[in-house]
Amino acid sequence: MKEKMMAVDFGYAFSTPHRLTVALPDSSNKTLLDLNPGFLRMAWTYGNLLDKPLAAFVAPKTDWEVVITPERDGKPFARSSWTRVEGWLPVLENVYEDGAVTIRLEAAGGKTAAIVRVRLENRGQKAHRVMLRCEKPGAWAGVNPAWVQPEWDADVLIAGWMERADRVLLVALGGDEYPVPGATALCPSWDLRPGEKREAWLVRPYHAYQPMLPELRKKNWKAEFKAAKDVWRKLLKRSAKITIPDSAVENAFRACLADCFLMRETVADGTVTASPGTELYRAPNPFEPLLVSILFDQLGLHKEAAGNAEMFLRQQGLDGNWADPEGWAHYMWGSAGIKSWAIMEHFLLTGDRAFLAAAYPRMAASSRWLESQRKRTRKLLKGKRPLSYGLMPRGMGDGGLKNDDDLYGVFLTHNILAVYADDLTVETAKILGKKKELPALRRIHAEALKDLLRALEDGAIVEKDFRWIPGVPGKISGSRWGALYSVFPCRLLPPEHELITGTIRKFEEHLSSGGIPINTGWMKDGMWVAITLDNLAEVLLMRGDGDRAARYLYATLNHGTPLFSWCEERGQEQGAKECSGDRQHLWTPVAVCRFLRDALAMEDGAVLHLARGTARQWLASGKPICAKGLATHFGQLDFEICYDKKTRLVTGSVKLAGGKQNRVVLHLRLPGELKIKSFSCRKDAIVSEACTAVEFLNLNGSVNFTAAMGK
Repeated sequence: MKEKMMAVDFGYAFSTPHRLTVALPDSSNKTLLDLNPGFLRMAWTYGNLLDKPLAAFVAPKTDWEVVITPERDGKPFARSSWTRVEGWLPVLENVYEDGAVTIRLEAAGGKTAAIVRVRLENRGQKAHRVMLRCEKPGAWAGVNPAWVQPEWDADVLIAGWMERADRVLLVALGGDEYPVPGATALCPSWDLRPGEKREAWLVRPYHAYQPMLPELRKKNWKAEFKAAKDVWRKLLKRSAKITIPDSAVENAFRACLADCFLMRETVADGTVTASPGTELYRAPNPFEPLLVSILFDQLGLHKEAAGNAEMFLRQQGLDGNWADPEGWAHYMWGSAGIKSWAIMEHFLLTGDRAFLAAAYPRMAASSRWLESQRKRTRKLLKGKRPLSYGLMPRGMGDGGLKNDDDLYGVFLTHNILAVYADDLTVETAKILGKKKELPALRRIHAEALKDLLRALEDGAIVEKDFRWIPGVPGKISGSRWGALYSVFPCRLLPPEHELITGTIRKFEEHLSSGGIPINTGWMKDGMWVAITLDNLAEVLLMRGDGDRAARYLYATLNHGTPLFSWCEERGQEQGAKECSGDRQHLWTPVAVCRFLRDALAMEDGAVLHLARGTARQWLASGKPICAKGLATHFGQLDFEICYDKKTRLVTGSVKLAGGKQNRVVLHLRLPGELKIKSFSCRKDAIVSEACTAVEFLNLNGSVNFTAAMGK
């Protein structure tokens, strides 16, 4: 039976508006573009994070907006669509069509302004009047001077109130006329003759005032628009490259990586770091941003990774509490694990011993503080150990974790991450040769691990024929976010452990019609789509189940918008109106990128797995699967594989520049019953018993190979 091809069609996108934020990388000048059928909302703030408390949940308020509605002959256009320019750039392409008339809006965040290039075309046989009606909602901010006195400027909206009065909100260039139907309307218009094409501009300056209008009108906006796109192209060229025989998936990777830079900006201490969203969550916490640091390191962007993490690593109390006592993540004890994971990955991917040594005192202080808190719960209750014995005391769960109806409680996810932090403290002490401190740190970790493993066993929820890990020991309340961290990245339980199998079964017990687990976050019967990859698919990779993992990748992409953007949580159905959190949330983009990296190259103890989670249709396409410049624990990696349908030969190469002898397992995932019949190369290699993979036993340097496939 022929396997069904998976495709990206955005078939389960949530309801409009669909958001794309435009800006230069690491810029505080961000412009929110919300797409709806028939119109575009442009929104922004003149605020930034320079005056906000570090790592605190205090986001700049979005207090300015303009609604842009294209009209043909006095009526809105019949059809509209939206995508990213070139499929992945954080630059909007918004097309309006009605009969023979088309308006194409392309919006980018430039150096001095958000710029909208307006392209108009009349393919018909008669003339049409076309207008862009740009209106500032509300009567007390946003004024067209020509409404006040007709001889004044008609091509601009100024603030009027709520800002310096003459601040330029929006200026139009290239219109034939500028009718003024209302006090807060800017309406460039054109009379398009048959066959005529025109180009014009809408500009939202970041810092401009009415006396600067002559300068704004003369400026070469086309050059700044082009430069904005070139900045993004040059940035991603510095990253590791992946080639996937599905252009939509490859575009998703690029778009999601770009958004990791889009959601960064300078904070109050002068460092540049990521925030979890572009509006509601435009305020740094250590979780999503440190996942970005890990991704940057994996893609060879080591300087950006270290800088992105810098501020978070300093958020520590004098007592050693690393859960951001002055910030958003206060009482979230798992913060220490996320921070330690980012530190260790940076070391393993760069070999930067100085970075590790500088972080070690914070890691050790954190472990000592965590142990001081666990001692408080090592008390018998009526002569018996309670389920929370030896765990961290009550804290904040977030991620939908709830203790009955209480946001505060003893949460297993945060204990899993906290014990992982202790594990990495011990590992760091060993690497740095801290012999005097090692015994005490090992005792802390061993005791904490013993108590946590007992809590996982005794606090598991028992179903008819399986058990699963809940958010709170012994309780079914709240989400199941983070339970699978116990395998990846935290390595507390083996991938095939009975509790992990049961927890995966519980995750998959209730799937949406689009194939996404529900009850993974805050919303009742809702979906936190990012967790499908971040938790579930990553563990499926560890278990060697690449098929299910790849299906979840496509399901995740299809629950986003055509702009490759995701809200934090949403309802299950296609076009779901129930959405919560930020409209453009960071966790899904970073999860998509990290999953694709791990699907291509994933460390598993002493083994590097290649192509472990590739969709079978990719290799079967006859086009190459390729990764170049990936950083791994074993050195920098380049590899390529390609299948010839006629000869049934897979040819390829692997280059690992680590200077060490390494075990590398290459998976050749093809549809149906195609297996490896023979394998040839000039290195020691063993074909797996299932004839689906090859293990290079002592790989250092380059190897070329050929595999004959057959049934």
